[in-house]
Amino acid sequence: MPGSRTRARYRALAGPPATATVDYFADLAEVEAQAPRSAVPTGVARYVCTESQDSGPYAGAHQVLMIVAFEVPPARTEEVERWYCEEHGPMLLRAPGWLRMRRYRLHAGCGGRLWTHLALHELRDAAVLDSAERALARSTPWRARLEQESWFAQAGRFVYEYRPEHAEGVAAC
Repeated sequence: MPGSRTRARYRALAGPPATATVDYFADLAEVEAQAPRSAVPTGVARYVCTESQDSGPYAGAHQVLMIVAFEVPPARTEEVERWYCEEHGPMLLRAPGWLRMRRYRLHAGCGGRLWTHLALHELRDAAVLDSAERALARSTPWRARLEQESWFAQAGRFVYEYRPEHAEGVAAC
């Protein structure tokens, strides 16, 4: 809905960073209007991204958000996009409890590592991370080729628990 955003807050299940807040805006112009005019506090990273893929909505609520972040070299971007769309994403979404996958390309960032691609995986619970479907998706020849590249091996993986008491629908200024 134009002029609005949705905010979700999460608590890390393990390791830093301890919390994450995700704001979903209707379009990039709204993001720019909301952008802080000063530097982010120490220990805080802020990423502004545009969506490149959404597996689609689902009925029900997710309890876990896994964020996978890559710093993909420009020459490898097309293959990574194809891998996620044609193989990896569909395989993950076959796992019972793997509810949704949204992928983003970095538009701007500050206060943290400047990733180029983020994938947000909404999961029913953390148990789906141990599913046979995920294991299969992580064991294909295509993925094995990508794993040989240093940028892929340095991907960030962060797992958070959804905190519904902190979720809010926020009217944009």
